[in-house]
Amino acid sequence: MFGVGAKVLSYSYIFHNMETKTKEMAGLAGNLRTVPLSDLLQLISTSGKTGMLSVSREEQKREIYFLKGNIVHASSSGSEEELLGNIILNRKSIEKSDLERALSLQKVTRKKLGTILSEMGLISREELVEFLRFQIEEIVYRLFGWTAGDFVFYEGKMAATDRSSVQLNTMNVIMEGTRRIDEWIHIQETLPADDVRIRVVKNPKMKSSKVTMKVEELQVLSLVDGERTVPELLQVSPLSEFSTRKALYNLINSGLIEGGEKVVARRQKVEEEKLLFGMIVRLYSQSYLRVERMASAKLGEGARKVLKRCLDRQKALNPLLSKLESPQNFLDFRHLEASLERIPDSVRFHQVMVSLNDLLLEFLKAISRTLGSNLSRQVVSEIKREVAQVVAERRSMAKEYDLEGELLKTLKQSEPCG
Repeated sequence: MFGVGAKVLSYSYIFHNMETKTKEMAGLAGNLRTVPLSDLLQLISTSGKTGMLSVSREEQKREIYFLKGNIVHASSSGSEEELLGNIILNRKSIEKSDLERALSLQKVTRKKLGTILSEMGLISREELVEFLRFQIEEIVYRLFGWTAGDFVFYEGKMAATDRSSVQLNTMNVIMEGTRRIDEWIHIQETLPADDVRIRVVKNPKMKSSKVTMKVEELQVLSLVDGERTVPELLQVSPLSEFSTRKALYNLINSGLIEGGEKVVARRQKVEEEKLLFGMIVRLYSQSYLRVERMASAKLGEGARKVLKRCLDRQKALNPLLSKLESPQNFLDFRHLEASLERIPDSVRFHQVMVSLNDLLLEFLKAISRTLGSNLSRQVVSEIKREVAQVVAERRSMAKEYDLEGELLKTLKQSEPCG
């Protein structure tokens, strides 16, 4: 199937015709550009070799250990997520605090991390074997994506591993690795870019009323929240990178999830909203303050009662206004700002503007009724000057959202007829 005969013959002379630098080195060395990983693994497997294959590029290094041609261990540097502790943590078997405690013990005892976690009773020996198998497979499978990298085979060199009987049939690993590479191309073409958030499709168009999903797809679907990108989903997924990407690929093809906003675009939108609502708060807090000062100057302590009745009436119609009250202050916009995020994006701006304009109109009408039309016109005039100063600071934003127009419309409604 893999052309073992011809390829093994063409590569086998390397074992014998290269100088060895140590007794452990068998002489098999080269680069993946000229000897593909699948051919290299075939050669070691069919030769029944025992030893360690080291493959490196830039700052990354992978080591695969063989016993009579079968893969028994693998390690990785320059890729932290492949460390055993993180694999167990990502698969939700232990808490982060447990891992930190085990790592501290490892520094003192020099024991293998898997052994320590097992002795602590956090994982069973059976689970440890399964995690080690998972780790080995992921390290080796990721190597299939390398098209270049220097390799050296050290015959007879073995790793000091946990006493766990993990042995992988190398030919089966080659078949699975080759299959993954073929699928990887289609998966990468389908998945959104790394800076795009993944979201659930609100009204998916299904070909039939019956939806069948694999367990892996259900696990990944539960992690899609409209905020996470593909790299972020890989971090929280209990599955391997390939399995997670494949599940995402299948969910996209099923029409259940899709790419959403770019992270940068989302950040820009959040920053813009922050500026917008900050400007709204300034406009209306200054307007309310002008009304309160006018009422207090003429009514003294009675002013607070008049305005409180206005606020209570509007709270019944616009619940958002209840956030304006605080024990310390009559109107406290800090509580209002903190509650804005809980309002859906689609109606947030409308709800805020309606609530604040209704309250301002209620205040101005109360001033007109209580203090007369002349004082009402005076406070409206003061508010207009205040509004003009605030709007001048961010005129383009005020114009885009017609903030000045909305507020002036409210002021006009409050003016007495005649």
